[in-house]
Amino acid sequence: MPGYRRAYRTAKKIYPLMLMAYRRWDSLSDAEKQRYLAQAKRYSRQATTYARQAASRAPRRKRPK
Repeated sequence: MPGYRRAYRTAKKIYPLMLMAYRRWDSLSDAEKQRYLAQAKRYSRQATTYARQAASRAPRRKRPK
């Protein structure tokens, strides 16, 4: 089945990158991990704010009955 082959090929390509990322994360100190987590939370809040602003500027459509 082509879907399984594509998934296998993608996993085979991504696995080394994920392993390196995991090892890097595991080697960080607790302070560095907390800094990265705080940074990710800030990015998430900022993206949410931008999305809400964009949605509020978009014209609202009436739902068809």
